[in-house]
Amino acid sequence: MTSKPTDTTKAGLAPIGSLWIDGPLSWLEIASVRSFVELGHDYVLYSYGSVPNLPQGAQLRDAREVWANDDIITHAKAGSPAIHADVFRAIMVRDTGRVWVDTDIIALKPFPADLQWFIGHERDDKLLLGNAVMGAPRGSETIRLLADFLTTPNAIPPWLPQGQRKRMQATLDAGQTLNLGDLPWGATGPIALTHFASQTGDLAHAQPTHVFFPISFQDRKLLTENASLDRATQLIGQDDVLCVHLYSRWMRKYTKGMRGGVPARRSWIGAWLDQRQQVDYDALEQKTQVKAAQQERSKDKLDRIDPVAFLTDLEERKAHIPGGANSSPYGHVMLTTMAKDEGPYILEWVAYHHLLGFTDILVLTNDCTDGTDEMLDALAALGLVSRLDNGPWRDKPPQSRGIARVGGHPLFTRADWHMLIDLDEFLQIKTGDGSVNALIDQIVAKKATAMPVAWRFFGSGGNRLYRDEPVVSRFTAAATDQFVKGHGVKTIYRPEPFMKLAIHRPHLKPKFLKTDEKQLRWVNGSGQILDGRKVAWKYKQGQAGYDLAQVNHYGVKSGEEYLMRRLRGDVLNNHSKYDAEYFRTFDRNDITDTGAADLADKVAKFCTRLLRDKGVKQAQALIRERYAAKLARLRASDGYDDQLAELGFAGPDAGE
Repeated sequence: MTSKPTDTTKAGLAPIGSLWIDGPLSWLEIASVRSFVELGHDYVLYSYGSVPNLPQGAQLRDAREVWANDDIITHAKAGSPAIHADVFRAIMVRDTGRVWVDTDIIALKPFPADLQWFIGHERDDKLLLGNAVMGAPRGSETIRLLADFLTTPNAIPPWLPQGQRKRMQATLDAGQTLNLGDLPWGATGPIALTHFASQTGDLAHAQPTHVFFPISFQDRKLLTENASLDRATQLIGQDDVLCVHLYSRWMRKYTKGMRGGVPARRSWIGAWLDQRQQVDYDALEQKTQVKAAQQERSKDKLDRIDPVAFLTDLEERKAHIPGGANSSPYGHVMLTTMAKDEGPYILEWVAYHHLLGFTDILVLTNDCTDGTDEMLDALAALGLVSRLDNGPWRDKPPQSRGIARVGGHPLFTRADWHMLIDLDEFLQIKTGDGSVNALIDQIVAKKATAMPVAWRFFGSGGNRLYRDEPVVSRFTAAATDQFVKGHGVKTIYRPEPFMKLAIHRPHLKPKFLKTDEKQLRWVNGSGQILDGRKVAWKYKQGQAGYDLAQVNHYGVKSGEEYLMRRLRGDVLNNHSKYDAEYFRTFDRNDITDTGAADLADKVAKFCTRLLRDKGVKQAQALIRERYAAKLARLRASDGYDDQLAELGFAGPDAGE
């Protein structure tokens, strides 16, 4: 079918099409797409999957509209899907009338529709048409022959050397098949196009080299070398040059080790990106300076905490806990978490889990600016928690360096039982008196040493706006047991010297993985026996149990809180995770679950006692002030209503 131009397309411009198999675009593809969109082209990017960061103004279409082949053809040696793209582009040009461009083509001037022939010489030293740009009048014999050949099973390319063709024919005669992916690199691309254009006489319509390929592959470094800026500008600046090819396979390797993974600012392509503000080079340079300073400050070894001094201080602090410190027949039952600007939720989370009976709570914080550190320090003064800065170390992300710090902490080295969860997760216990001791009773009764507790995702409950009220009572709508994507686990377990700490469940140390020396008898959340060696980070359908315990995962909360979280990111520095698709996937409101909410009154009363402390009260006031200011900026920002609408909140909720 022929795609119709969009309303924003300038009259007289050729419609453009390209292919991206699946996943997010890099700076290179984004630059290519934007270059055409900003010139006014009707641009369609076809894909067999999702493209979460397609530039505004481009259209995303299902690639199956053009070629319904989910079996992506890759080159046998290079592993590249370029072969699939070669077939796709021929079919697309033949059937849609769009002009194909590779996603590493930068448009410099509009492609006029009346040019008609969008094929061009790729080199001056030999006959070779490039197929990075490819278009022809509808009904072109060249394009028809090319598409027919590439979709014909077991076809032998007549443009290959005679010896190769004979070997291929022998393969067919022996009853075997020929696959496009087994052909020599490039055999289905420019060489094939050149062959058929020569055969039909359409070679006469090919544009001169500089129109589409002013910088040849042989001279590609002119695009990236600072010293070559003037020469590249001269070649690319010729009057009838329409675009430039960035040679993505090479470009990715060349820029992989460069600052930010992008070309140097003073190279031709760097200057082009900088001029259009497609790369924030100022931020990259500042980040590099900050990183260098952090590396200078950071040490190869983590700072050692004196266990005697720490534990002595801890016992003194615990004397101030309202109602007294927790104790357990199982010894030291430790809970660990990591925090990045979690201010509004700290007090409730700590109070809730203290009331479950955990004897020690350790919180690692990552550059918090919203009052999180102040609140934790105030609670630490009361003995409820211990806080540890999780600063830079060996260029590791916050979560990885946090794991390393926990492993050497005095609380962990003395712990008899341990659990690591996030601050948007609340452990809900459904057995005995609802305490962590009652849960360990069930594990020990099975002669087990761990329980991977399954998530249950809780949705927004239709709440559009943030309200300064407890999480467990605001959100009681949740996913069913059958929500497979919600079957991630967090594990309560007995630490052993042969285990190593991890986020979802502990692992055997490498030297024990290939032997049967250490067995792991674990149970799921219903007490069913598991082989801990086979437990992944999430359960498969039917493996999770919810009878004894679950981890309430408040991963989305209200619409506004989700937008705030998206701005903040997480301890993995994974800001792109929190998009509208993630919200729609995990905004589960299928059943009502009030298990944690039933503790809300006890938690509220305990929080009231804590707020009598001057330090806690001041920290809570600071958190509210800073969160209110950030929330006000969010509400006043451009696109605020559009972002909420994208999440599914078209109007006010019941709380407004």
